[in-house]
Amino acid sequence: MLLKRLNSLKLKLLAILAPGATLALVLAFTYTIFKAEEQFSADLEAKKSNLKNYADIIAEPLWNFNSKRVAKIASTMMLDPDLVQVEILDEGNNRILNKRSEYQAKSTSIQLEFPIIYTNAHITQQAGTLKILLGDTSLNAEKERFLSTAIVSLLLIYLAILVSIWLIFTHLLDSPIKKLMNAIQSYHGTRQFMRVKHTSDDELGQITEAFNDMQLRLELHHSQLQQSKEHLQNLYHSTPSLLFSFDKSGRIRDASNYFLQQMGYQRNEVIGTNLCNLLSEPENITTFQNVLERLWTELQLTEQPLEIINGTGERMEVLMDATLSANEAYPGALAVITDVTSLNLAKEKLEHQANTDFLSGIANRHHFQHYLEQLIVDRQESKMPFALMFIDLDHFKSVNDIFGHNTGDKLICQATERIQKILRPSDKIARLGGDEFAIIIHDISNNSEAAHIAERVIATTQQSFYLQESDIYISASVGIALYPSDNEQPTGLLQSADLAMYRAKDEGRSCYAFYTPQHNEIIQERLRIENLLRHAIKNDALEVHYQPIINLRSNKITGMEALLRLRDGDQLIPPDRFISIAEETGLIISIGEWCLRESCKQLAKWHQHLDPNLYISINVSTRQFQSKAFMEVIETTLRDNQLDADKLLIEITESLLLHDNQHNLEVFQQLNRQGCRIAIDDFGTGYSALSYLMKFPIDVLKIDRSFIGQSTVDGKENSLIKAIIQMSQGMNLKVIAEGVETSAQSELLQSFSNDICAQGYLFSRPVNDTEFAKIFMQLTAKNVSVSGQN
Repeated sequence: MLLKRLNSLKLKLLAILAPGATLALVLAFTYTIFKAEEQFSADLEAKKSNLKNYADIIAEPLWNFNSKRVAKIASTMMLDPDLVQVEILDEGNNRILNKRSEYQAKSTSIQLEFPIIYTNAHITQQAGTLKILLGDTSLNAEKERFLSTAIVSLLLIYLAILVSIWLIFTHLLDSPIKKLMNAIQSYHGTRQFMRVKHTSDDELGQITEAFNDMQLRLELHHSQLQQSKEHLQNLYHSTPSLLFSFDKSGRIRDASNYFLQQMGYQRNEVIGTNLCNLLSEPENITTFQNVLERLWTELQLTEQPLEIINGTGERMEVLMDATLSANEAYPGALAVITDVTSLNLAKEKLEHQANTDFLSGIANRHHFQHYLEQLIVDRQESKMPFALMFIDLDHFKSVNDIFGHNTGDKLICQATERIQKILRPSDKIARLGGDEFAIIIHDISNNSEAAHIAERVIATTQQSFYLQESDIYISASVGIALYPSDNEQPTGLLQSADLAMYRAKDEGRSCYAFYTPQHNEIIQERLRIENLLRHAIKNDALEVHYQPIINLRSNKITGMEALLRLRDGDQLIPPDRFISIAEETGLIISIGEWCLRESCKQLAKWHQHLDPNLYISINVSTRQFQSKAFMEVIETTLRDNQLDADKLLIEITESLLLHDNQHNLEVFQQLNRQGCRIAIDDFGTGYSALSYLMKFPIDVLKIDRSFIGQSTVDGKENSLIKAIIQMSQGMNLKVIAEGVETSAQSELLQSFSNDICAQGYLFSRPVNDTEFAKIFMQLTAKNVSVSGQN
């Protein structure tokens, strides 16, 4: 029994706590001594600091030799019971004052010495020294009182602790511990979180309260876990993600409600079903099984593309992310699939937009270039031939200038539709930009097949386009390059077709041309001429030549046509080699304006020296006619050269009349109001309707040289010329015949009318201003001579 009591928890705890309390007492006592010494040192330092202040107080009276005040201050200092002696020395260490306490120090004295520093607005100087002998009697007494109080307090606390420990373990420990043990054992049986009743507020009461609080927290935590489980279930089933889990064989174990809703399945249709059964293609099962093996090897999958069938039978393109479960008791994989069907459709749409010309709906340059590159790669071994056509719409820039870009866009779309209709499904067409197209003709056996298609392309573009209530006429120039004979590289083949297209333009447009190696030289020449044109005005490389216009009845020069020439070193380049280039590059506007100014300046000189009735005929291109500054340039030029407007004859082509729009009509009316005359150049070679001659203020018709050249050998041409002249007279229009080279042609024209003018090599080729003046003077002299003989 005694042994049991000795082994009781109370005695054991008391045996453990008593040494601890003793040790705490020793440590507390040690700490108290340390604090007493620390307080002693702090008090001593404070006293030193206070005494040092007296050195500052004594400085002023000591400096001013006020011995009474110095003595008074010293007496005040001696009121401190700890001061044993105060001694004041001047700056020469001569004793000024020495006071000693009446009480002899019974403890250790401390010698202190402070310099006396005098400071005013001008100087700072030591005035003397303050010496103090300080005792520590009061300080030691304070320290002893502190230690005595602390020791008594510690002993009382120690005894109280021992008594308290004994009382606690004797009277309060058994019952609470038993209650706690009963509550703990109750949980194992009932799974209920029992509470323990204990009314005391001591440590055991706190333990009991903590136990009850722990039981409460455990119960709350258990409830929260249950709620979290339910929340996770709700989250799992309501999250807008296609969540599911499956085992190693691919059999679905669980699926979220959102998965079932979006996939269109019932739960019993999915749970237990193998993922392979949802694949859209049975042949993909082996591939998917390899995916599962990789998952169990790599522990996770990221964005694995799959194509599955939903509950309605529709195909869905998805990306699956999966990771193995960390719960060894529940081996399997957790997965989420993302429906990317719409995303892929959007991607396909973007790719379509990136590869498709937005205006015409056919392939663009980027797609065509890629298609051509891949086609050549595929045919590297077989060398199976195909034709590449480069198409440029003739006069398209004029359509844009006259009718606007909106009409030009509509024309592009209609031209695309027409060309597509004559192509085979296997052929490839693309819009390279602007009015340029490219076509690949597959599987051709000879050049004639490509030529036939090119002819059909040209024919379909030559048909009128009805836009803005007008019939618009264009044509196409087609260049053809053949693979592999012309070039085996994509870029080179396209360049070859491009060069051939320029050859077609040089040959008069509205035709096709096959690539030949000589085309490289032609294009280089074209580029050289373009470069000359770009710097022609600055380099003074443009010249105006003049061809006389003769009245056949009077044999007099009534005017002249200004014809532009481009100087290239010692040679002159004729207009048929550079005018088309100037029109395509847009340089024709600045060049045309220069020609107008130079010609009118020269005409003004001839009015002074030759004949004031002479007029000048100047060709104006469609682009220049359409330019915003055209009328302003006309008015400025006439004003600067003091010319009457009727001395300026503006030559336009028949094609300009076809572009029947409001802007054209306004320019014609402005020219008419200005007094300028308007001529239709090369009349009879275009598509003019007689109604246009009635609608626009035309003054002169110029019969094309092609009719005049055949006039003496072809009766039909004679009838046509006669009809034009008679029609012109009936409409009160003047007529000028171009290209008159023989006397017979001149006589024939005079037989049709006694009021007709002509120009051509019979009278003079185009000459410079000096030669023209000579020809005028010679012809005038000849006419005077003939008149005198008559």
